[in-house]
Amino acid sequence: INANLVWGQYSSTTGSTGKYMVIGYQQTANPGPAAGQAVALAIEWHSIVAGPGDPSWNWASGLSGQISLQNGKESLVLAHAMVASSNFSGLAAAGTYIDKLTYFRTATAPDGAGQRPKNGAALADPLQGTWESADGTMLAIQVYPYTGSQFGWAEGKMLYNGIVCPIEGVTDINAQASGLNLQSTAITALPTPTGPAIALAGCLDYRNGRLTLTNLTSQSTAPNATYVETTVSQLTFVRVGDVTDLDTLRR
Repeated sequence: INANLVWGQYSSTTGSTGKYMVIGYQQTANPGPAAGQAVALAIEWHSIVAGPGDPSWNWASGLSGQISLQNGKESLVLAHAMVASSNFSGLAAAGTYIDKLTYFRTATAPDGAGQRPKNGAALADPLQGTWESADGTMLAIQVYPYTGSQFGWAEGKMLYNGIVCPIEGVTDINAQASGLNLQSTAITALPTPTGPAIALAGCLDYRNGRLTLTNLTSQSTAPNATYVETTVSQLTFVRVGDVTDLDTLRR
């Protein structure tokens, strides 16, 4: 297992009720007085426990930032791109919403981290395949169903600045059945053990076949320089192959 890979569950006291799967990567070095630990996470907002659904069950989020020591206490500060792939009456119109979230450690052991799903048969999902952006970044993605097909687990590799690295993320495999034109997706990567920690969050638009992702890229910084930890950009990918032959990334 990749030592930089992290996963678990997310629950909220301010948003939708339920529990949600989290997957991502962390930089190898632990946070210290001189530098933090870069982190990137992806969340699928389809609850993995029973309960009433709502439009947000088709949504996903990408988060990127770092664990930093502030006055001797750890804080996890993340730039958050929440991808609303559908309208939620009374709450939000479809779009990508940017936020900054700060978390503090409350325990050293996880409470019900959940299991990383085993790879069975890959789905014939619209996201599956090889994708390329204008800057040369490439994604080779396979999609597997999470338990009960609540959402899709996205795996594969990314070509980033000449480096091929694994990717892990989530996607809404129920978008078409829900009558949506947009399939929300959040993908994470760590090109090298020292970073950066990358979260890509956005949608595959069925109408034009384009995959448009907000790119949150974080490096570790000194505790007094966290305001320059994360850069934000946008990448638009087009499909360049229907198969996920990862060797095609080295062309």
